[in-house]
Amino acid sequence: MKVYISPIVVFIIGLILTFSNTLKGYDVILVGEIHTDENDHRIQLSVLQDFYRYDKKIIVGMEMFQQQFQQYLDDYIDGKISEKEFLEKTEYKKRWGFDFNYYKAILDFARENRIRVVALNIPSEVLKDIKEKGIENINSDYLPKPIPKLSKQEVEELKEVMKNHPQIKNTQAFFDIQLAWNYSMAYKIYSLKKQYPDYKIIAFVGKGHTEGIKRLLGILDSNLRVFIYN
Repeated sequence: MKVYISPIVVFIIGLILTFSNTLKGYDVILVGEIHTDENDHRIQLSVLQDFYRYDKKIIVGMEMFQQQFQQYLDDYIDGKISEKEFLEKTEYKKRWGFDFNYYKAILDFARENRIRVVALNIPSEVLKDIKEKGIENINSDYLPKPIPKLSKQEVEELKEVMKNHPQIKNTQAFFDIQLAWNYSMAYKIYSLKKQYPDYKIIAFVGKGHTEGIKRLLGILDSNLRVFIYN
């Protein structure tokens, strides 16, 4: 069966290959996605494959998996457990839920080439506590203190989001959760870069998180060179 790839996708992939020399100078590459957009996932895979061609020192970060399940992600990449067991143990369907086939090719490539894949997402349980108690009342290793504040621009952007989601009633809880989501992923990326300074971090996250993560990485380490590919 032939797989159709639109000319636009071919063009975008070509741009990625052209940009590769430029991107070599960055420490962290944030590749944004709309979770159900197959083209975004093809682009993510192409970015990973392209970098791997010239540099094997890559760590992949993925929003799709929560950090407490890292051992099972390691086991899957190392070939110790099956795909079925991996999805069960990471509670993928419950905690992420989008079709796993969107990410299968990325993980297959990592598995075949023994590229480390790291879970970036904050546990759902922590977000639940934040919603109930407020982020300032949470003590969690996933959110090391001091926790930065949202920028004025982020607050305004979140207010716009809320206009389209009238079901959101607790404004502060919504703001706290978005901050926690971005900060936990940024801190994980920052920690990885400190632990593996010679490695490039390629992170696959939702497009709505990329700017926030980049800003927070700048607070954590102003020397980090971060590129966003949305």
